[in-house]
Amino acid sequence: MSLKDQFASDVDSIFVNLGEHGTVREFRIADGLGGFTVFNQKVVWDEEAAKEQPVVKYHGAFIGDVICFMPSTGLPRRPLAGELIYSPANEPWEVLESVDEIGIYKLALMAHRSQAGAYVVNPN
Repeated sequence: MSLKDQFASDVDSIFVNLGEHGTVREFRIADGLGGFTVFNQKVVWDEEAAKEQPVVKYHGAFIGDVICFMPSTGLPRRPLAGELIYSPANEPWEVLESVDEIGIYKLALMAHRSQAGAYVVNPN
């Protein structure tokens, strides 16, 4: 058995253990067919890691809000930078960085804040 295989078997029982740092969150992602898939997934949702490890900087200012560690088996593919995922299913998060770390997706996320001016035309 390879190290990667050994690690994969420990992801669910150790890394995203609900008795430790793991939590179950609801997610909604685009299904690639014009719709969405909603599911629950055990993840490590770490706001402190985002503060300690600057992942993305824009003009010297850190803009990430959370690091989400998710087993790669939880998604059909690795999310792409710039893509929106929702957690819970109605709260958008922009993927700033996405890395596959031996069967675990490390996602740097920024809370996506709506900008009403971009969607509403002011008649005045």
